[in-house]
Amino acid sequence: MAYLLMILGWGLAGWCGTRGPKPIPEPKPGPRQVFIMGVIGGIIGGFLYMFAFSLKAPLSHLEYATTCIGAFVVGFVVEELADQFTKK
Repeated sequence: MAYLLMILGWGLAGWCGTRGPKPIPEPKPGPRQVFIMGVIGGIIGGFLYMFAFSLKAPLSHLEYATTCIGAFVVGFVVEELADQFTKK
């Protein structure tokens, strides 16, 4: 149950790191794709941060907050990379 709650939180943090597509002339990745990439990137970022610093579940509030920073950053980076490598 603890992992499920952490995954939901990381997905939310990853989604918060994404920006909407630029509307001119046509959005490259659509808003739904941006949302999905951010959530998946956030979950991956949370796991990477947790395992990089050898944190074990259940996490304290402070440890969980730091993993959300990793989720936010990876969600943002994944969305930006996808934006750069999609057809223009």
